[in-house]
Amino acid sequence: MRTYSDSAIYPVERKDRVLGSLDMALLWAGSAIAVNVWYSGGYLSPLGWVPGIAMIVAGSFAGSLIFALAGVVGSDLGVPSMVTMRPSFGLRGSQLISLLNYLVLVGWTAWMIFINASAVEQVSAILFDYSAFPLWITLGGMLCTALALVRAGGWRWFTRISVVMLLLLSLAINAVVFLGYGWGYLAARPVWGMDAGVAFDLALIIPLSWAPLAADYMRFSRSSRGGFMGSLFGQGGTNSWFYITGLACALAFGAYDPTAYVTRISPLFGIAALLVIWLGTITTTFLDIYSANMSLINVLPSLKEWQGSAITGVLGTVVAFLPWLDAFVGFLNVIGALFVPLFAIVVADYFLVRRRNYDVAALYMPKGAYWYRSGLNPRAFVAWLLGVAAYVIFLHATPWLGATLPSFLTTMLAFVCLNSSSLRS
Repeated sequence: MRTYSDSAIYPVERKDRVLGSLDMALLWAGSAIAVNVWYSGGYLSPLGWVPGIAMIVAGSFAGSLIFALAGVVGSDLGVPSMVTMRPSFGLRGSQLISLLNYLVLVGWTAWMIFINASAVEQVSAILFDYSAFPLWITLGGMLCTALALVRAGGWRWFTRISVVMLLLLSLAINAVVFLGYGWGYLAARPVWGMDAGVAFDLALIIPLSWAPLAADYMRFSRSSRGGFMGSLFGQGGTNSWFYITGLACALAFGAYDPTAYVTRISPLFGIAALLVIWLGTITTTFLDIYSANMSLINVLPSLKEWQGSAITGVLGTVVAFLPWLDAFVGFLNVIGALFVPLFAIVVADYFLVRRRNYDVAALYMPKGAYWYRSGLNPRAFVAWLLGVAAYVIFLHATPWLGATLPSFLTTMLAFVCLNSSSLRS
């Protein structure tokens, strides 16, 4: 059977599994130390300080649990995320999902490159009174693409250095905010109300949005258990921290966008904060580019790994020039509606229906066990559509309950019921 050395969509051999649990924790911590997490934390300010913290921690770890379970499938089998879809949706079904995932990840890549350039632009204006926004977009896209090309060994060293730097800078930012605006001040800030379910969903959706990427990196982990624990706590803990930081800043300064208020405190603080934003987007964006590349290769297996990353990096950089930041919250809802039920099916299929028993060779065999009907598994697509419908219904009919977990559980139940004969066998 072919392996990772032949093509990026084939199983990773033991010799190439170089990431320990700490490496995995740092990798996903780097994904959570990002301006979109900080920015999103501010949206919970209507709920208030203490209730906001409670929903942030609960939502962050709920989303991270689903994300880490999705990664375990890849870690057990050594295969990328879109290949883990093949047993559930069929070989051609996984290709349809890959196209959707590719579009989403190009969008994330473009948005993060745009934010990266915004941070550099402000540092440049403060220090040198110099403006070159198109240049910063171009250079940021080039750097993120280069990191996507270096593979697991390079990621390990880059994240060990960069994430530790990010953590130290972030601690300094937290110290400034919390020493200047203490617990009592933040807890006493006026609030105007938000449903707890909505706040829970907002905290959950960003870690869960990494589920389509989880196996792409966890397949390089030395063990499934270490990969799971590192991913769960690296993503869940850091996502909680940065959401809470965004919540605190929004309550203290009355603004959601970090780039809009960090320079108000002092020029030195502003530069440090903007550097966190800049480096944080780098550690996030190269993950998007690499995983988009994996989706592309799942559709076009003859494509070389470096070619896919280069194509995606260029495309994301071009899209970054388009003004689409205002669509961010709506974009998150689209991701939730589509990918929450999708990964409910993957988790239910692997852990409940198949009981962690996939035929790895059949993942690459047209007309094999996972071919179903013309490469599509109708049961999975029916369950997926039911899950998307459930998400939309819960989102609008019961906003106080939230949409994500009800949709996730509804989809799991539907898929398990549709495959009840497999459970009995």
